Amino acid sequence: MIKLVVLLTLLLVVLAKKGDGCNCDLEIIIDTSCSIPAAAHSKVLRFVQELLQANFKKVGVIAYDKTVRVISDPISNDGLISNILDALPKTFWCTKDSKPGCCNTRTNEALQTALNIVEDLESKRKNTCKVIILFTDGKTFPREYKDDTKSVAKKIHQLHPDWTVITVGVGHKIDVDELKAIASGDNNDNVILKPNFNAIRGVDICPDLPTPSPDNDPPCEPDDDDGEDDDPTPQK
Repeated sequence: MIKLVVLLTLLLVVLAKKGDGCNCDLEIIIDTSCSIPAAAHSKVLRFVQELLQANFKKVGVIAYDKTVRVISDPISNDGLISNILDALPKTFWCTKDSKPGCCNTRTNEALQTALNIVEDLESKRKNTCKVIILFTDGKTFPREYKDDTKSVAKKIHQLHPDWTVITVGVGHKIDVDELKAIASGDNNDNVILKPNFNAIRGVDICPDLPTPSPDNDPPCEPDDDDGEDDDPTPQK
């Protein structure tokens, strides 16, 4: 009984604030859909680069739009972690020019991919806490897959209540209820909402990171004219 109380106390301490998760294994899920303007690409990658400076033990990266791509399996070598973004493929971002091949936001499939990867990682590293961070400027699209997204999120929470899932939403097109359903906990501490891409910084996740230089660029917001809602491309 005493051991159980001790374990529960440690768990509550780990989940008490996001900064505590920065000694864990990390899986980052990045929305790369065509609503993210070219001017925002460097700001999203800056956010990820700042996270990579934290003390995460292993780091993996998933990108998603109409398709899901595993950019990097979870790795622990400090040099390789710092170079993850340098190795990004030229096709990392979906753009209007590449539409209709990649527009859409298949959050459901991205979450399922993250679940599979982190479960495999946990089987090898049972004593290391796990964190999933999902970044998006929108919502699951086509909307018929919204329930699938919530279903996968529910599975993560039920099967792995000790994992911490954090959602980061940018702009005014996000589905806040969907982000709340994906994130861990009931008090919304793990849901981060930002008005534009300038405002997303690594310290939002890991408060112990150095205070970043201010972003004085003109506000960079999601592209309202991405045409995603009108995309007639059949789904596979």
